[in-house]
Amino acid sequence: MSDAAPPGSDRASRPGGTQAQALDVEAIVAELQGEVARKRATGAYPASVIALLETPFHPDEDAGPPEVFVQVESARPLRSTRPVVGGATVLCKRVVRRLLSWYIAPIARDQTRFNLAILRELRALEERVARLESPSASAVPDPDTEALHKEGS
Repeated sequence: MSDAAPPGSDRASRPGGTQAQALDVEAIVAELQGEVARKRATGAYPASVIALLETPFHPDEDAGPPEVFVQVESARPLRSTRPVVGGATVLCKRVVRRLLSWYIAPIARDQTRFNLAILRELRALEERVARLESPSASAVPDPDTEALHKEGS
């Protein structure tokens, strides 16, 4: 790589330092890609890691609609499969849950409110995209887009 000082270092902040010099991002990316290719060729990365990196990403289609995941529960059912100490374990967990509920419950409520707000925005965006992609959308101008064109003129 180049002799450039890292951002925030003493050399980069000094007058006459290299911070003012333009970075060639494409050259840096090409150098990094070349280094990764060399390491791949020499077997520096385990095959399991390479296989995971080359696996295509597919979101969980079986998850159901987002509405299912909006509500955040501050408490989940407690149970134990231990025959002797199971009852005592569950009792201790209930006590700890009760002691922490004043702290956990507001966080769960805030997260649920946030999730609902995001879901409302997601649904509004879906409706807008559907409107814009419909065949009749080209005949009727979108008020938001029309306002942008008037401001730009």
